[in-house]
Amino acid sequence: MTPSPSADYFELEAGVGGSSWHVGQSAIHTAVHVPVPFEREVSPVPQALNLAYSSIYGSYRNFVGPPHFQVICRLLGYQGIAVVMEELLKVVKSLLQGTILQYVKTLMEVMPKICRLPRHEYGSPGILEFFHHQLKDIVEYAELKTVCFQNLREVGNAVLFCLLIEQSLSLEEVCDLLHAAPFQNILPRVHVKEGERLDAKMKRLESKYAPLHLVPLIERLGTPQQIAIAREGDLLTKERLCCGLSMFEVILTRIRTFLDDPIWRGPLPSNGVMHVDECVEFHRLWSAMQFVYCIPVGTHEFTVEQCFGDGLHWAGCMIIVLLGQQRRFAVLDFCYHLLKVQKHDGKDEIIKNVPLKKMVERIRKFQILNDEIITILDKYLKSGDGESTPVEHVRCFQPPIHQSLASS
Repeated sequence: MTPSPSADYFELEAGVGGSSWHVGQSAIHTAVHVPVPFEREVSPVPQALNLAYSSIYGSYRNFVGPPHFQVICRLLGYQGIAVVMEELLKVVKSLLQGTILQYVKTLMEVMPKICRLPRHEYGSPGILEFFHHQLKDIVEYAELKTVCFQNLREVGNAVLFCLLIEQSLSLEEVCDLLHAAPFQNILPRVHVKEGERLDAKMKRLESKYAPLHLVPLIERLGTPQQIAIAREGDLLTKERLCCGLSMFEVILTRIRTFLDDPIWRGPLPSNGVMHVDECVEFHRLWSAMQFVYCIPVGTHEFTVEQCFGDGLHWAGCMIIVLLGQQRRFAVLDFCYHLLKVQKHDGKDEIIKNVPLKKMVERIRKFQILNDEIITILDKYLKSGDGESTPVEHVRCFQPPIHQSLASS
């Protein structure tokens, strides 16, 4: 403890008897010294503090990212995070089964029933004009870029929040494991010089850290309740990352149950395999939406990424992945087809006030983003399939019969 710097100190010249601890007057007569009271330095003014703090925390402004989510994980803990996730799932469910579902049904009605991918011989200008005509009702739908995209953005942001919390929580758990390692008899592999034995060095290290091993210590000295708590804590700390448990995978599995309306998947294909030209599945509707926001905007207009960020794309790609339509989307998407043809012929024209080259550049940018999102979602969804035995789904189809043999 340090005395308060504002206290006054007086140094008294006195003699103390060693036998009686009697305080008497010293033979040497000196004056009492009264030092000058301690004065603290002038405290920083609020303006200087504000400038300093603004400089320190300026790098964390205008965005929400890993630094903020790490703090959220530390403040909320497991129970708090579970409550937040449950509330987010309620919001996602109400949107997917409410407003978004109604928009999907409405937009499916104005989608063309059949929309084939044109042949490459038509050229990229002709293909752009074809798609612009086929998707005219979707392009001109007034609420698509306002309410519909905003609701999808909210779903995507909720999913992104869960993913970033998962990543920050995993980092916290790794730090916890490293901090708890000495108390759980988890020792790092030591460096062994030439001629030394690893087992001997490890035994010396184990004996050195044995007093820190918490569970045996409590088993010897603690009550039954303390022993049970110590064992459970030790097991939780050791096994929570070893099991490969993923909270985000559970979130995605829960969201998949919200997509139970038949409109998301469409009817069974007439050919018994898959829908090719029919616009009855969600991935076809998302292709039409992607065509709309890939159209370049005017000079003083806001792009879809400025208005909605990446949350919109996370929502669309998540729904496609949860429905198992990501491969059909990659093959049959309108924009991707236009990109491939324009990459081949290299033409640049203005079709229906749409500059072809600028639109293709936007398509390529969103294709990269979509691929990244789908890869991340696939990784988490496939992580839960490791325990179950993989089953190869094989279907047998009748080989085609030539017309000359069909009658016979």
